[in-house]
Amino acid sequence: MISIVMPSYNSSAFIREAIDSVIAQTFPHFELLVCDDGSTDDTIGIVEELAGKDGRIRLIRNQHGGVSRNCNVGLREARFPWIARLDADDIAVPDRLETQVRAAERHPDVVCWGGGARLISRHGRRLRGTQLGPVNASEFEEARRTGKVIYVLGPTVMFRRDLALELGGYDPRFDGAEDIELLSRLADRGQVRTLPKVLTHYRIHGQSVTAHRSAKQRVLFSFIEARNRARLAGCDLELDDFVAARSARPAIVRLREAVAGVGSQYYRNTSIHFAERRLFKAVGTASVALALQPVTTSQRFGGRVARGISRRIAEAAGIGGRGMELAPETGDQPVR
Repeated sequence: MISIVMPSYNSSAFIREAIDSVIAQTFPHFELLVCDDGSTDDTIGIVEELAGKDGRIRLIRNQHGGVSRNCNVGLREARFPWIARLDADDIAVPDRLETQVRAAERHPDVVCWGGGARLISRHGRRLRGTQLGPVNASEFEEARRTGKVIYVLGPTVMFRRDLALELGGYDPRFDGAEDIELLSRLADRGQVRTLPKVLTHYRIHGQSVTAHRSAKQRVLFSFIEARNRARLAGCDLELDDFVAARSARPAIVRLREAVAGVGSQYYRNTSIHFAERRLFKAVGTASVALALQPVTTSQRFGGRVARGISRRIAEAAGIGGRGMELAPETGDQPVR
């Protein structure tokens, strides 16, 4: 049995399709908890309508307090031992739950499962595939041995509810990276693995990623890795101390890091603009990314072009298409 936690906030444009994808699952033994964070659009009405037709759907209305607090209510209210996450603008493939349940039955030592995703645009246009996270025990152990951050695509995650609650759930200080931070603590209790299969259509949409949000994410991801390595050395690291130490670094070091971060931000915004077919904006943000990080940005664009060509060759030949579709873009997290 699985409890699906779906956070929502002004999600009326997409939430019906997201819920329909859950209702259509080949594994029927689930409950869907839509945890609303104070929506002011038609989200509530849509969920109430669908809940009236399917008793497995429950609406939980919260005051606006951020994604971590919103999802923590879902963790506490859930009835079943596994929590699957799906955002209100994403789409689960029909056998997503069944695939993960069967994997959990075969590997009871794994505490968190993820998988691949197909990126789609606001209007559902299919983009590239992506795959993040260890696919076997040796890859997981290598990440743990080196202290690297284990990234798993958020809308593909399924984890043990009892452990998540024991660990305190999502930490509101990490909003924007809350899923990866919880995952890093879950990895202390057991293996985290991903299945090399598309489980979710992951929607990329909206406006550019803001500089503030992008910078905050970079700091939080850096902290998670630093904390992992500190624990490997037999000590611990607190977020406030980490932030204070970063602020005390020489100005030139902070400037170089800031320039690199802004360059990465503009590169990711270029991906969003292309997905939305805002070509003039895409050209503009790509130009800024190239100016700030000419070598890194060129390598990223070159890698993306090469993967696209390889995928099309494979598709034309009728061989190897799925594996190539799932090749990750190293260093980039899909962003909305």
